[in-house]
Amino acid sequence: MASFRIKCSECGREYPPNAAPWKCECGRPLDVHLDLSDVDVSRHAFAGRPCTMWRYGELLPSLGGSVVSLGEGMTPVVEASVGGASVTYKLDYVMPTGSFKDRGASVSLTRAKWLGLRAVVEDSSGNAGAAIAAYSSAAGIACKVFVPRDAPEGKVLQIRSYGAEVVRVEGSRAEVNAAALREAERSGAHYIGHLWDPFFIEGIKTLAYEAAEQVGWRGFDAVVVPVGSGGLLLGVWKGFRELAELGLIDSPPRVYGVQAVSCAPVYELLHGARVGACEREPLADGIAVPNPPRGPQVARAVKEAGGDIVLVEDGDIVAALRELAKMGLFVEPTSATALAALRKLIESGQVDRGESVLLPLTGFGLKALDKLIKRRLL
Repeated sequence: MASFRIKCSECGREYPPNAAPWKCECGRPLDVHLDLSDVDVSRHAFAGRPCTMWRYGELLPSLGGSVVSLGEGMTPVVEASVGGASVTYKLDYVMPTGSFKDRGASVSLTRAKWLGLRAVVEDSSGNAGAAIAAYSSAAGIACKVFVPRDAPEGKVLQIRSYGAEVVRVEGSRAEVNAAALREAERSGAHYIGHLWDPFFIEGIKTLAYEAAEQVGWRGFDAVVVPVGSGGLLLGVWKGFRELAELGLIDSPPRVYGVQAVSCAPVYELLHGARVGACEREPLADGIAVPNPPRGPQVARAVKEAGGDIVLVEDGDIVAALRELAKMGLFVEPTSATALAALRKLIESGQVDRGESVLLPLTGFGLKALDKLIKRRLL
């Protein structure tokens, strides 16, 4: 595993590896900076290792030998053609808790265990809460998850099933976050919010490693991912940049993010255009994050990656959801936004026919059954 530094994404202040602030003193999110100068790996180095994301241990933060894992990673890929583009679907809902967020939770809770933490507090609308709850249980760490009052019942039940305490909060997503922070301060538990935790992003980046290895290290021309808090986009972009730095792929792909017209704060930052207020009960609830802490950082990453933020309507999402289901891929509406956006990118010429595109599918459809049934979407 690699040595690392913890550094503010904005002011540059550094913290030692064993420090546990959840944000910088300036109020901005922190990042993990790995020292890859001494890492010597080849494309063949990973062959024969366990089929989990921890097969890439050299490229993950050095957190001792006690990894908190439930076998996450090396999720299947399915090849298809969309509008002439060669698409690789990465089925990242084939995970212990049914979403890609198990990657982040595995590293976050590995660090929590390394630090000797006894209790953590999280705030989430669903999938991240389930992942943190599951991995906290695996680590033997007490967990309390704050959720919006209208959080999907199925996701709340899943969080509780792992032994975590669930606290429902009336009000906005910001009020849920504030309640979680108050509890962390009152109880002394560590706030492990996935929107802030840089170690969560370290886990997410393994999606890029796996996808590159699974297609024979040929790389991709573009990647399209849903954007809520932006952790997925930041993780994928970081992963591909590191692979290019190590010479494992020729160059990183362009990275496109997807937001719904009903809630598009990163699009607004990137384009300087107001789209509208976020809806209370959006179809793609996983990307309905009104004020993502890493919003400016995500916008910068999109520019650096030569990509863009694509807006999709509910009708686009439903069409993509049904198209994927007919392929045998049953996903949440949030996951379907990636396909909806790809079709727009092809139509606009931002993605050329014949290019290779990675589309991570991030959440299992069973997690959204109540919404799918209520809206009669399938």
